[in-house]
Amino acid sequence: MGERQAPRHHGLLNGGGCHAVTKNPFMSRILQPILNLVRLVLSQAIVLCGFVLVQRMGWRLPLGLFEILLIQGVLSALIGRLIGLWWFWVPVQILLPFAVVYNDVVPAWAYGVAFIACVLVFWNGAKEQVPFYMTNRQTWEAIGDLVARQNARRVADLGSGTGGIVTFLAKHHPTVQVDGYETAPLLTLVSKLWVALIRRPNAAILYKSLWDADLSQYDVIYCFLSPVPMPGLYEKAKAEMRSGTILVSNSFEVPGVAPLEILKVDDARQTKLFLYRF
Repeated sequence: MGERQAPRHHGLLNGGGCHAVTKNPFMSRILQPILNLVRLVLSQAIVLCGFVLVQRMGWRLPLGLFEILLIQGVLSALIGRLIGLWWFWVPVQILLPFAVVYNDVVPAWAYGVAFIACVLVFWNGAKEQVPFYMTNRQTWEAIGDLVARQNARRVADLGSGTGGIVTFLAKHHPTVQVDGYETAPLLTLVSKLWVALIRRPNAAILYKSLWDADLSQYDVIYCFLSPVPMPGLYEKAKAEMRSGTILVSNSFEVPGVAPLEILKVDDARQTKLFLYRF
């Protein structure tokens, strides 16, 4: 077993937000929603304080309520991105000021739609005990380097979410077939649409549980799950994966099994990728 540093890549951090540095990855998943909420409130508060300061200084902005709310939302979204919020928080940030101001006129069905959307996103979270959590861009790139190093022909992402790593690998490795497995209905729909839009014939999203996947097809398999399914997944991989192929687990080790290699990613939380060769 050894540790190595993933090649450093520069660029905008992507992920479920700028991850907290913690020695316990499971705690990181628990704290992440709280940290994201703090970032959301903080970014809105910064812009609101700016408006208050402008008013206190006697400056009058020639803007109507709609324009002010729009500026509040857009600036908050920009600040949110700068302090680590993932891109899907952008529309939330923009719409939040309108929702607060026009709360009395928001129809009840809108909240029902929001609830249904949440159910469709977190559909399998309780059953599988795997929270919805996105992989950041630095990790995409580290996986891409590993795929090239392994001369992989087929790659799978177990629990592919919105399809970020699938589309990234398909774009940067056009000769590699990349399959994503997802069972949350809304995430599957979004990722299928995204794959259709980018028109990459080597990318596919499968509405199928990772437990039903045929792992023998793949040279590299990536997952970012939780501690709960790792023992079972390792046993499945050991039974199905071919000699020389690799299972990569983001942050979560297989209990009692020493990884072949630990790849460190140069991101905010110093992500560790645990590599298991069969």
